[in-house]
Amino acid sequence: MKKIIVGVDGSDLSAKAFKRALADAACQGGEVIAVCVAEMLSTLSLKKFDDQAYERLLQQHRKVLDQILELGSESGVLLKGILESGRPASVLARLAREENADEIIVGSHGKDAEQRMLLGHVSSRLIEIAPCTVVVVR
Repeated sequence: MKKIIVGVDGSDLSAKAFKRALADAACQGGEVIAVCVAEMLSTLSLKKFDDQAYERLLQQHRKVLDQILELGSESGVLLKGILESGRPASVLARLAREENADEIIVGSHGKDAEQRMLLGHVSSRLIEIAPCTVVVVR
């Protein structure tokens, strides 16, 4: 059974990446693991100084993850969601190793200018460190 990790962040491209993961898994009887990563720089500073703000940030990411899982709930594909904080490329690569994933699918960039820069970097970094095939969706 094919196992696919897909990075989700609430952007249109991450939704497109998720839909591609669902289609691939449906064709091959696979599993999709949707991963939402709260960027480490923002989460660590918030957790250290303001637990409530940290929880609000994680709540926003949980909402993104819940929405994407609901989108795929009727696909017939085995779905799992994971929410973590950290550096997105590192988290995705680590989870791919832990889950013995066959593929990681991510969008080419996020939903705003800052995330475009960050996620462009994430996809590039992921290509370097991932233990499996990486598909970057545009």
